[in-house]
Amino acid sequence: ETGINAEYMGDFKVGDLVFTSRALHVSVARHAHSVQTGENAHTYMDLPARFINHHCDANTGILDNEQGAYDFYAIKPITKGDEFNWDYECAEYLPLTGFSECGCGAGASVCRGKLMGFQESQATIRERYGDYIAKYLK
Repeated sequence: ETGINAEYMGDFKVGDLVFTSRALHVSVARHAHSVQTGENAHTYMDLPARFINHHCDANTGILDNEQGAYDFYAIKPITKGDEFNWDYECAEYLPLTGFSECGCGAGASVCRGKLMGFQESQATIRERYGDYIAKYLK
């Protein structure tokens, strides 16, 4: 499955804001396309954020924003045509339903194999992404 790419957006340097998302709906219950934004908050984000794929060695990181969702920042250089991706465990505390196998791309040398949530991977997530994780997990 192909995610959103940077083909029409140009190049991004590390630290550049790639895009801002906003909350369309917030629920206590987790859903297939919701993203955890708080201990008991699962948010449907607008496009393109809703369809950004997971990767264990992501090129974007997240920071909470005033729109109730996340801003996505380049944490690696992103060139025209690259697919945007982020690490879902930077926001999801518990294992993701339907993601028992990672699927980030067999070529990822740092692939964790399974998405077990921040509760299980927090040392790796903190080391790899630093401040670019959900505020409620800090």
